[in-house]
Amino acid sequence: MSTALQSFHESRAKRADRIGRLAIAFMLLGLAVVLGRVIQLQMSPSDRLSRFVGERTSHATYMAPRGDVLDRRGRVMAASMSGMRIFIDPYMLGEHDIAQRDEAQVAQRINEAVISLAGILEVDESDIADRIISRIVTNERRVAQGQNPIRYVSVGNVLTDAQLARVQTLDIRGLHLEERLVREVTASKAAASIIGLVGTDHDGLLGAERRFDAQLQPRDGRIDFVRDAIGKPLWVEQGRYEIGQRGKDIRLSIDLALQEMALEELQRGVEDADAAGGRLVLADPATGEVLVILDYKRDIPGLIDYSPETWTNTVASGEQTRFRTIRPDESPVGVPMRSRCVEDIYEPGSTFKCFMWSAALERGKVRADERFNVHKGKWRNAYGRLLQDVSPKDELTWTNVLVNSSNIGMTQGVDRLSFVEAREAITRFGFGSKTDIGLPGESAGLVTSAKNWSKYTQTSIAMGYEVAVTPVQMVRAFSAFARHDDRAGTLPELSLLALQSEAVALQLRRRVLPTEIAMLARRAMVQVAENMLRVMRRRNPNDDGLRGVQMFGKSGTAKIARPDGKGYYEQYNSSFVSGAPVGSPRLVVLVVIDDPGPELIRRRQHYGSQVAGPVAARVLKRALEYYGVPSGPLDDNQRNRMAAADRTN
Repeated sequence: MSTALQSFHESRAKRADRIGRLAIAFMLLGLAVVLGRVIQLQMSPSDRLSRFVGERTSHATYMAPRGDVLDRRGRVMAASMSGMRIFIDPYMLGEHDIAQRDEAQVAQRINEAVISLAGILEVDESDIADRIISRIVTNERRVAQGQNPIRYVSVGNVLTDAQLARVQTLDIRGLHLEERLVREVTASKAAASIIGLVGTDHDGLLGAERRFDAQLQPRDGRIDFVRDAIGKPLWVEQGRYEIGQRGKDIRLSIDLALQEMALEELQRGVEDADAAGGRLVLADPATGEVLVILDYKRDIPGLIDYSPETWTNTVASGEQTRFRTIRPDESPVGVPMRSRCVEDIYEPGSTFKCFMWSAALERGKVRADERFNVHKGKWRNAYGRLLQDVSPKDELTWTNVLVNSSNIGMTQGVDRLSFVEAREAITRFGFGSKTDIGLPGESAGLVTSAKNWSKYTQTSIAMGYEVAVTPVQMVRAFSAFARHDDRAGTLPELSLLALQSEAVALQLRRRVLPTEIAMLARRAMVQVAENMLRVMRRRNPNDDGLRGVQMFGKSGTAKIARPDGKGYYEQYNSSFVSGAPVGSPRLVVLVVIDDPGPELIRRRQHYGSQVAGPVAARVLKRALEYYGVPSGPLDDNQRNRMAAADRTN
């Protein structure tokens, strides 16, 4: 019995083993069939399935914000904000997904969509229609050829809150909203040309946005996910998600509060002079940081564009014609395409005399107390060129040649320099080379080549002609007279970025003059500024901006060159470059008044000391008060001299 039972159990075990092996065999066969089918689908799918075959991992990018542009005190000048933008699925709007569509109904739906969107976005209907309809027509061809249709067409820019609210009420087939980053300039228009512009992809196009694009650029986030056959996400694998990083903020050297103050004064000066425009640069001579850059233009009706025919007719008729002297800025985006303070050159006139005066003194060609016969303000030099002074004098010391801005005296002193020495002095001050301030499009200016240098050139540069400069070059060069202690006579490196440490900036120096020569020039230019302020206070007794600031500087008035380079208009650039306070300068400012009005020229009140000097004084006074820096104090001799001059005049 026991033997039979044992045999039964062994039989059952063998049968179970056979069944198990058969099951495994069937499972392996099934897996082989499935694997074969997968391989067949991968290698040679049917036409019906081929459009679903592709990479099963999808990628999504998440835009990180661009870094902010800040002023030196951390005020936001430009920042990236989130916004919504419309995009249309032309495949859905054109009803390509409906086999039997009503063509008339589709056309009406497209027309209604175009009209609605154009009304909300305030753009021309044809612009939207061209973008959408061209894609719908393209989809007709692509669908017929079995190609994937176009599913995305962006429409318009980022929506305002009001526009977004109206769009959300629309019932348009295929209309969607997408989140986009938009660059918002929070600073006023006074800083627009400095900040610049970014493109639709948030890459810098103009100004600081372009110059510092590498620092401002973010690193976008990314996620890789596995999707199903119809594109729906299934899961994200570990390590396939990368967080985006916003761009680095940059802190400019610009001070927005000073920018606004200076703009008020520049606009006032331009209006008072009936001028076509004005430029202003304010900098810290110790560090080279540029605090203000302004470029202001004014609409003046009736200006004539230059042409050889127009010029010939004007000269022949003897009529007074006011030509357009500021090159138009053809900006299609509403932001100035250039900053005239770094791109547009001008001949500086008498503001240039302080550099040539110092060069002659430094070379030992003249003495500060040497006396020059200035021929009562009218004289022909050795090769017959007629020179005239605004203020006729009999005789002037070399110091008073600068104080009185004598063309005759300056020419005599500069003529003692060789051609090589004169040209070397100009380039040593940085003229003819870029400041590399950090704004695109900067001009290097113009200095006559050594090959073409002539005795006529030598006379011209003594008076600030035949050399063309930018405002930022003038500020850099004049800073040599405004630096402290043993740094007087050295040039700073101009910077558009706020410096982290003043100690670093103070080490940056390039000596162009001995310290004592720079100080002599500064003392002479104190008298220039005092004379300007005394005259302007007498003319404007109620202008408090002309009182209480101790400054030094130099005025200049130069005719504006014609575009053909063959002569000059009877129109002027009038300027004043100055520093303050005298004892320990903190600021240097250049003011250029472009093309003062013909009435001022007729009254001989268009000079730099009369139209640009007061602007410079008011800007320096307000800026020093803003920084809490005393503008003096005046010593007793200075105070008594100014008081006596005011009583006399």
